[in-house]
Amino acid sequence: MNVVIDSNLLIVLVNNDPRGEIVRQQLDKWIVQEVEIHAPRLALYEIANALTRLIVSGIFPKEQLAPAWDFLNNLPIVYHDISQEIRIVEIALSLRRQSAYDAAYIALAEDLEAPLWTLDGPLYRNAVECGFPVFLLN
Repeated sequence: MNVVIDSNLLIVLVNNDPRGEIVRQQLDKWIVQEVEIHAPRLALYEIANALTRLIVSGIFPKEQLAPAWDFLNNLPIVYHDISQEIRIVEIALSLRRQSAYDAAYIALAEDLEAPLWTLDGPLYRNAVECGFPVFLLN
């Protein structure tokens, strides 16, 4: 079995977000069940962007940056290059989004025939409305 995860699941693991424990428990379940965890390589850039914002805003200490990346890099996640550019745009348009970032996760989930897991309520609602297999972890 495969799952695709949104970058927000990874961000909460390293920034002391209270949802991090729920995500950690779900990751542990997947690992025990030998579920393959996937994400588009885009997730790494989104994580870098989020950590930059958290550092600049004083929420995340810069000294924790290297340990955070070490932790994330040791998770058993398979990262994928973007390969379905047209499908990503089609999905973004069907979600009525002005950005294609979320659509990249859905396109990968479609390609792998796997559900997408997210903490993003609006992404979840829009994806469900459009018939995409998505789960909201909360």
